[in-house]
Amino acid sequence: MTKISVFIFSLIILVCSCTQSKESNKQTTNTYQKEGISINLPLYWKVKNDYFKEGNRYVEIDKYTNYKVESTIAISIFNKKLSADSLLSDQINQLKYFYQKVGFKVISKNKSTHIGKFDWITANYEADDTKNKVYGEIGVTHYEDKTIILQIVEDKNKSDRSDFNVMFNTFIIK
Repeated sequence: MTKISVFIFSLIILVCSCTQSKESNKQTTNTYQKEGISINLPLYWKVKNDYFKEGNRYVEIDKYTNYKVESTIAISIFNKKLSADSLLSDQINQLKYFYQKVGFKVISKNKSTHIGKFDWITANYEADDTKNKVYGEIGVTHYEDKTIILQIVEDKNKSDRSDFNVMFNTFIIK
């Protein structure tokens, strides 16, 4: 009888520990809500800035790993529909100016991309100042009567878009 009791007790502990680890894995996002926007942030992502300027909204979100910023997302929300092509060109021109003293090149432009629940017109670029190489993506989309510009900057060239899909599947603007 004691062998059976020990076996059953061990089985219960094993099942409980598996259930607990599944529950802890589910909590991998935090919801950020403020003044009409809501977005789920995956683990290690934090809002750095969120402010209004001239009636437009700007949100900057950073991913921290090993105590440094690995990725940054800048979101600009304009309260009217603007030309996606001209905004994309303007953003590229600003980046060319910003990175004028380092190696800067546009990898692709006017590419249709799906991130989360949005379809974006995007451009990809690389910038190399010999110390740090960064990889970036700029995207423009329209949502209702608004225009959203997305800029992603990473220190590694990654094809994994799972964090961005989590954020933009849950992104709500009121």
